[in-house]
Amino acid sequence: MSEEHIYKIINFYNKYSVFRLNELLPIIIKHLEFELKKNGIPARVAGRVKNPASLKEKLLNWSKNPKKKANISSPEPTLKLVGDLCAVRVMTYTERDRSKVQNLVEKMFKSPDGIKNFGAEVKEVSDLRIKDDIENHYRATHMQICLKDEHIRKEENKPLTLDSCELQITSMLSHVWNEIEHDTKYKTKTGQLSKEEKLAINSLGLLTQTGDHIIRSLLSARDIRHKKEDDSKQIEDDLFINENELSDFLKNHFGEKIGPAKINYSQGNGSLLKVLEAIDWNHPKDIKTHFSPKVLNDARARTNKIKSAQKREGRIKSLIRTDSCDIFFVALCIIDFDKAKMAIENSQSKHRLSVILKAIDDS
Repeated sequence: MSEEHIYKIINFYNKYSVFRLNELLPIIIKHLEFELKKNGIPARVAGRVKNPASLKEKLLNWSKNPKKKANISSPEPTLKLVGDLCAVRVMTYTERDRSKVQNLVEKMFKSPDGIKNFGAEVKEVSDLRIKDDIENHYRATHMQICLKDEHIRKEENKPLTLDSCELQITSMLSHVWNEIEHDTKYKTKTGQLSKEEKLAINSLGLLTQTGDHIIRSLLSARDIRHKKEDDSKQIEDDLFINENELSDFLKNHFGEKIGPAKINYSQGNGSLLKVLEAIDWNHPKDIKTHFSPKVLNDARARTNKIKSAQKREGRIKSLIRTDSCDIFFVALCIIDFDKAKMAIENSQSKHRLSVILKAIDDS
């Protein structure tokens, strides 16, 4: 096969294919990035259209290989056999996501005409490639994909659905190994790597496998941290903003009555909220956890007793209110007197609450 014939193929490629493939590439990348994000698969996407110099080198290599030489004919059929004129690489964070990406791709795109099941090939288990080569650490899934009709908005771009694109799905670490290994091999003048180079490349390959486990552990730890942060943020969002929110919650949760009598949850709600904030009980779950019906009934009985004692002493200004949120402060004193004492020390309603606290302590 003459170089002149190869130049004709290159010229045809420049004139009729490159511009179209440059339109195809960003469409594929855009759809991949959207679906990866939508499905929660962390990955990076990159692509390129084969430059004419690389195509020339590939065809020249074909011409020197008896089996490949038969693939070179007229320009259009020859170019159809070059599967990586347009190529996209999806680099996942971990190896385990490769199969997820493959399943996603099979739903998104169509298999090219004449190619069954996207021509999917898992390189590390392929008999044609590296299955028995323990020093070849390239782990990737290669596929051929085509756009579906719905990917194309303009009628004039319909021919793009006929163009095939090579898709490589690999982990980021495997991608790094492959790039370094490829560059090292192709930059040797003798065609043979030194013993030191082989050892270093093999060691790097082994590290990529260890690194994959580390990344998986890191992502798992990150997910746990995010879950804790989300839970913490949810708790923060649910904290009572003001006394009205507190009153509404108390009424909805406990009903209009505590024991035999109605409660005015709007009376004393401001002082109660300050107390709850002082001890970090200002969340609905705290109310549900600590203030049981039994405790509140005990608090009502204690409140009535204190009110009777205050009346006998002639107190008016700091008189405890049995139909108000005072019951919850009394309940707090029953649950944990020291905590209640600490709460009023940080409260703006010190005087009145201190009188109630002392009355409870004395009763």
